[in-house]
Amino acid sequence: MAGLVAAAVLAQNAPDGPALLRPADKTTLPPGPLTIIARGAGPLLLDGKGVALKVQSGDIVTATVTPAAGLHELSWSGRTLRFFVGPGAPADFRPYRLHPPGGAACETCHAVREGAWEFRGAGSSCFGCHDQKKFPVGHTHNAEVLSECGLCHDPHGSAEKFHLKLAKETACKQCHG
Repeated sequence: MAGLVAAAVLAQNAPDGPALLRPADKTTLPPGPLTIIARGAGPLLLDGKGVALKVQSGDIVTATVTPAAGLHELSWSGRTLRFFVGPGAPADFRPYRLHPPGGAACETCHAVREGAWEFRGAGSSCFGCHDQKKFPVGHTHNAEVLSECGLCHDPHGSAEKFHLKLAKETACKQCHG
């Protein structure tokens, strides 16, 4: 069952297809502005109403909204997710933690190359903020084995500890069965 869940999560945000990159489904957020990040094309709908988009590069778009307290539905390119703002969220919703913290600009981790928004790479961006010497403390593998941080971690934020894409027990099983 965990493998099916993991496959569904990874398929939802396949590296070349439409995706809602921020926020995540069934998460809670504090009141205030929220920057939505998406990849693909089509209208972005928040609770059935269109949201103004800012094209970052290629098929990457962002939108900044300030949703009212309560339950919301976000739809994009055939993808739909729900999130809750403020206290009193449904029991199965989990707190969403943004990454990078402090409102870092997209350019901190990404660059435009040949008209496309691309990740700068683990060596130049993740370890630009994260201490590579501390890497072995929190990881079973060394940095060379796990050179693609985004295989396990969601660089835009997550409801999992350490910004993992999946719960640690499920994430490890993606390679270790």
